[in-house]
Amino acid sequence: VQRIANYVANEIIIKGLANSKTFQKFAVRTNKQYQDIQQQGTEKLTQTLEELAKQQASGATSASANASSSPLKPPQRPLRGIPGFFL
Repeated sequence: VQRIANYVANEIIIKGLANSKTFQKFAVRTNKQYQDIQQQGTEKLTQTLEELAKQQASGATSASANASSSPLKPPQRPLRGIPGFFL
């Protein structure tokens, strides 16, 4: 009995919404807003990735310049005991 009631209710709702001009306008407007937001997000992501790539490239060139100008030092030994644990 519940399945039949669910089926009938769904059929009435779906057909009612499909024939409703107001719902169709709402669906078109919502879809347009969704696509605009998605496009803006894609553009922002692309812009951010390009900026990061530029920063990485400039960081790599400055790091190689710094490495060639400063002599290499051996790594420092970590502190032992409690000071090394909390540092």
